[in-house]
This record gives sequence, C-alpha cells and structure tokens, in this order.
Amino acid sequence: MDLEEQRKYEHNKKLREQQHKERMAKMKRLEQAKGHHTSATIPNKSNRLRPGNTTDRSKQAQPPRTRHEHDGDQDHAQKQAKASSHSLVPTKKIPKPHLTNLFSKKAQKQPQNPDAGHKINKPKNKEKHVTPWRKRLLFLAPFVISLVISGYFVSPLNHVSSISVEGVDNSEAKLNLSPLKTDMSVFQLGFKTADVEKSIVNQNPSIKSAVVEVENYNQVTVSVSPFRQIGYIKNADFFYPLLENDQILDTPIANLEKELPLFEGFDMANEQERAKMTEAVEAIASLSDDIIQQIDYVSYMGDDTNDDRIALQMVDGNVVVGFISSIGERMSYYNGILKQLDGQTGLIDMEVAIYFTELNAGNNPYASEEDKKAYEESVAAESAATSEVSSSALSSEAVSSDASSASASGTESSVSGASSGADSTSSASAVDAAASTSSTSASSTVESQSQSSSAE
Repeated sequence: MDLEEQRKYEHNKKLREQQHKERMAKMKRLEQAKGHHTSATIPNKSNRLRPGNTTDRSKQAQPPRTRHEHDGDQDHAQKQAKASSHSLVPTKKIPKPHLTNLFSKKAQKQPQNPDAGHKINKPKNKEKHVTPWRKRLLFLAPFVISLVISGYFVSPLNHVSSISVEGVDNSEAKLNLSPLKTDMSVFQLGFKTADVEKSIVNQNPSIKSAVVEVENYNQVTVSVSPFRQIGYIKNADFFYPLLENDQILDTPIANLEKELPLFEGFDMANEQERAKMTEAVEAIASLSDDIIQQIDYVSYMGDDTNDDRIALQMVDGNVVVGFISSIGERMSYYNGILKQLDGQTGLIDMEVAIYFTELNAGNNPYASEEDKKAYEESVAAESAATSEVSSSALSSEAVSSDASSASASGTESSVSGASSGADSTSSASAVDAAASTSSTSASSTVESQSQSSSAE
C-alpha cells in the first residue's frame, strides 16, 4: 500500500467514525425528546391495568423484537418527537453535516479517532508491496551498470600497456605484430585474438605458430614457435638465414653467427636447381641438430649426366658424396660411421652404398682445378713410367736370350777349327754390346723412377 492509498484509508475511516458519532448523538437526542413527550402528554399504556389482568405488562415476558420492528419503533418515535417539538417543547435544531466540512483542513488537522493509541492492522501483500528503497535500487541499477561499463572503456585498464614476445630472441629478427599494438582496446582484442594470431604467422615467415594472451588486465604476451634454422645462403658479401621450411630471411648478416652449413652451388635463378635446393633443404632438415652442426658446406654437384649429386664438407675433415634423394636417410648413420673409422679421414661415398676411401685431389669434389690438374699429370707420368719399366724389362729378357744362343754357337765353332775363330770373336763382341745395352736400360729405369718420385 502506497502513501496515497494509506491517506485515503485513514480519511474514510475518520469519515465513518464522524458519521457514527453524529448518528449516535442524534439517536440520543431523539430518545430524550421521546421520553419527555410521553411523560408530559401520553400516559404509558404498558403501566395501565386491564380488567382481568392485574399484573404489570412491562414485567411480563415479552417475545424478542426483530430488527424490522425496532426500526419501525424508531421511525414512529422520530415522528412523535417532531410533532412534540412543534407543539410542546422547543428543541434545538440539529445541524446537518456538510461534506465540504469533512474535507476541510481543520477536520483533517483535528480528527476524532476513538481508536487512537491502537495499532491499525494494515493489509499485507508481499507480492505487490515494494519498499521505497527497493524501487529506487531497481530504478538506479541500469544507470549504475552503464556508468561502470563506460568508465571501464575509458579507463587505462581497457588499453594495452605493454607487449612482450616469448620464444624467439630479439637479435634474430624483428617480428611484425600488426595489428597488435599498444593503446588498443583489450575488449576488442578479446574478440580478435584468433585473427591477430593468424596475421602474425602470415606476416613473419620465420614463425610457425603464435599464441596471444592478456595478463594483469592490460599486459599482452605473444608466445611464438619459430621454424628451425638449418643453414645460410650467401649473396654478394652477406649471408642470409635459411629455415627448415625453405624460407630465406631478408636479414643480411656480415659474418656467420651460428655453426650451421653454408649452402652453395645452387643457381637461384634456375627453376630446376631451385627445386633441387628445396629437396636438399628437406633432406638436411630431417637430420638432428648435432649432425647438422657437423656439416660445414652443402654443395650442389649436379651436371648434365646426373643432376641429383650433392657433396658435404664436414667439420672433422671428411667429405661425403651422395644423391639428394637419399642423403638425408644415409647421413643419419654418420655418428656410427665415425666410430668405425676410429679417427681416419677420407671420402665417404653414399651414392650406391656406404664405403670409405682415401681422399685425394682426384676424388675430392672440393679440390681446386690446379690441384686436380697436377694430380692428373702425376698419375699420367706414373702410368707412363710404369709402362716404360715394363717394356724395358721385356727387352732385356730378349737380349739375354740372344746372348746365350750366341755363346753356345761360338763354343761349337772353336771345337771345329781355326776358321771359326773370327766368328767367335764377333760373337763375343755381340755379347759385350748386349751387356752394355742392358746396363743402359737399367739406368734409364732408375732415372724414370726418380723423376716419377720427384713429380709426386
């Protein structure tokens, strides 16, 4: 019940009480006027004695009177009182109550409440009745909530204060974190986190994945997973990092910063060789980090006859040759091969099978052209000397056989007679010539061997 209804309720109650009092006063005056008139003019018939009835009727038992009869008696008494007021006793005129007086300020200020001091039982309706403070709270709640929300959007808590990157060194590369930046709305970032992460990965070829998180209300942390770097590419006088996804970073470096192989011999303008380089990058990327760090150079050795050949210059001095299509699988056994070599260095051929040979200028793909030419000349001279020695040996055997036959014939001629003396003399001179020839051929063989040794 609100204040207006309470006021109406109290006003109606006072009005009813006023009317009740007026009715009671009027009835009292009527009863007084009735008693005075009957005592003056009309005798009481109930007190008269009738023949055969000596008892007082007023003392006899009367049946209960109904409300109708009581009202009729009151009307009859009012008529008699009115008639007596005109004839016998002058009575004071009773003023009629006016409704305007009931609503006047005086009546409201001085109410006659017979129930004053008693508690008024007001109707209780918990569903409809709401206390004023609850109504005010319900009315002000939307405004308070909207004020708090608008204050948050304006406050520094809704703006990114700092951005930190985890998972990559700042010295390796500068990441492009757009559209992520300071002073942007944290509320908007919450709805665009997936788009921001995708944008960071697309704008940075060295990043494999990125995760954006908000900490301490307005501090953003970007956790990235970079691609592994497996080597370098040299262009002019600078080196460029080469990643495992075949991406070359556009960050020139004057000197090599890591113990990683240098890829060389690939013509980047040639599509076929560029495709071979992609295959080589995939093969080297399949190796473990400890094996990659043992590689010094990765060289492309393809030619018109075979465009799949590759050579690896190792840090320990070994040279590995093989095919691009199988070098990744066979190089995974390199640490086991080193244990079997027991410190020896040479050529490890992985083309058809895996076997070890001594390294020389002839089979070393990293040897210079001058070394290769000198090695070929020495090999040719050695082969020529070997062939000359073999031919001189054959000629000396032939001369020795001729000398033995000549000596046998001289012996026979000396036994036969003097005429054969001249023949024996000539044969002896032939033997001396053969001996001198054999000595000359031996000296030439030694000289050739000395020359071959000096050439080596």
